[in-house]
Amino acid sequence: MQLKIEIGWLGKVKRALFVVKQMVVIVCLLFTCGVLSQTEMQMFKAFGVNPTIPNDSLFENIKKAKDFTSKYQTTFELIEFHQQKGNIDSIIYYGNKLYTEISDQKLKDKENYIAEISSVIAEGKLEKGLFDEALKWFLRGIEHSKENKDSKLYIKNRIGLGVVKFVREKEEEGQAIIEECIEKAPNEKLKHDALFELGFVFYVKGNLEAAKENYNKVKVFYVSEGYTKEALKTDLWLGKILQRENKIEEALDICYTVFNQSLSSGFYTLYAKAGNTLGSIYLQEKDYENAKKILSTVYINSIQWGNLDIERRAILGLQNAYAKTEDYKNAYSLMTQLNRLNNQILEIQNKQQVNELEVQYKTLEQKQEIQRQKAMKKNILIGFLIVLIPVLGLLYMYYQKLQTQSKLTKTLEEVSQQKITTLLKDQELKLVKASLEGQNNERKRIARELHDSIGGNLATIKLQLSNKNTSKQENLIQQVDDTYNQVRELSHNLMPKKFKDSAFTSIISAYIDNVKTLSKEQITLQIHPKEEIDEVGENLKVELYKIIQELLTNALKHAKATEIDIQLSVFNNSIKLLFEDDGVGFDQEKVKYGLGFQNLKDRLKTIEGNIFINAFPNRGTVIDIDVPLN
Repeated sequence: MQLKIEIGWLGKVKRALFVVKQMVVIVCLLFTCGVLSQTEMQMFKAFGVNPTIPNDSLFENIKKAKDFTSKYQTTFELIEFHQQKGNIDSIIYYGNKLYTEISDQKLKDKENYIAEISSVIAEGKLEKGLFDEALKWFLRGIEHSKENKDSKLYIKNRIGLGVVKFVREKEEEGQAIIEECIEKAPNEKLKHDALFELGFVFYVKGNLEAAKENYNKVKVFYVSEGYTKEALKTDLWLGKILQRENKIEEALDICYTVFNQSLSSGFYTLYAKAGNTLGSIYLQEKDYENAKKILSTVYINSIQWGNLDIERRAILGLQNAYAKTEDYKNAYSLMTQLNRLNNQILEIQNKQQVNELEVQYKTLEQKQEIQRQKAMKKNILIGFLIVLIPVLGLLYMYYQKLQTQSKLTKTLEEVSQQKITTLLKDQELKLVKASLEGQNNERKRIARELHDSIGGNLATIKLQLSNKNTSKQENLIQQVDDTYNQVRELSHNLMPKKFKDSAFTSIISAYIDNVKTLSKEQITLQIHPKEEIDEVGENLKVELYKIIQELLTNALKHAKATEIDIQLSVFNNSIKLLFEDDGVGFDQEKVKYGLGFQNLKDRLKTIEGNIFINAFPNRGTVIDIDVPLN
């Protein structure tokens, strides 16, 4: 397929420091990943400045505001600008700022202000995948608007609550809340917003016809009422439905329309999401060159706009494209970059949570200080307090010292316990390896004895008895023949025949092909280099085969994925197994691993393998396994 537009390229920017950063990023992309040729580079459109930065006049209006109502309105205009551009971090930042200031104000409509800004913060948290935080803010918005349950703010927060419930695996409860909001919506805009979310529910459940019906219905409303961004978002989901229905040309047409119109309208996050969707369509159609071009554009723009989530999805698509074209070196480089980016995202999210807690703590601390000062002014025992405070300070310092000593003692005990545990684990691993090796050697020895000695003897007896033709001799021959076959079958069962008679890569490929015929998911397998992988030891072959079985079974049962990608390669004297799906993912801090995962860890112990799991709710799962060959 031909790429249908000229993709935008980043050029000079207003700030010299940003120019340096962009040049470093572009050079790294071109020379590390090998994405674009010189001719293709000339097709890219240049951005003069970062298009997601607001105009200085918005900040001037906030400074000029004479009262809180004016300041709220001008700050909300700044938030709406960031909502249009898709700057989630800025939405949350200014939302929190307004929420803190509202708390200190005496306002007539204070409840409505809090309900409105809570909804804004909650939507930002939801977009970032912070579902617990989003749930907290939607519930806060509902609490402050519950006096009028038919109000716009109450229904808006309830719609968000339904979405969070659904993505947190309370699917029936979430769907019921959204359907209730459709019936009780006070205006057509909120009603169609709820219908849009119901379309998402049907899409996730695999009911594509119901999803398509909902999206077409809301699209008509959004277009007629002039909600351009909402209409384009709806078109993008319709494109994803067409992709799943394998209507590729129609899917490309609608996604390119969203891609171009979002760029021209300044909806840059939506523009990048459309680019990622186009990349996934080209990957599905095995048009890897166009996939690289569009995903490279999204990747570079996401760096300029500072959107780490879109950057991560673009890298995943590029990595897949290079793996499909057997460029495993660049695919592995992108995998390393992806791990770095995931760690960066996690670190930023943790910092944001810490900053929010710090803001809450400081707000509480300020209120307590005001109350304390008032109490001190009214307290006639101020002299006594002046004497008492130093004493309390000394007691507190002494208490802190005791606490520090206690923590130090506890830390030393934990370090000692960890050393003991490590030694025990090493010893246990050695015993397990020795036991496994002894079992395998014993199985081989018994198999040889049964096949060579006992089997040979029985064959000789059969041959000798066959020279005479009495009925008793025929019966005896039959018994000996049955015994010979049993011994032969036993010898082959003791050592799996398929791992001795067939190439390991052929066994894996045959297993994956068999699973693909029985499942609706799109499963791909890349193995490189096949010759080196076929030469690994029999024990390692068996364990790798069972690990792949366990991972694939778990993904088919729980992930709700549409695509599963398995890569098996040899790199730096190690076996690299990369298992990736685009399913619902999970929260690594809250998930409880079952028996299957424990069995997987036990198998990795026997072969000295390491595992790294990269998963987020509703963003898929990546499992990276490294097994040394020596």
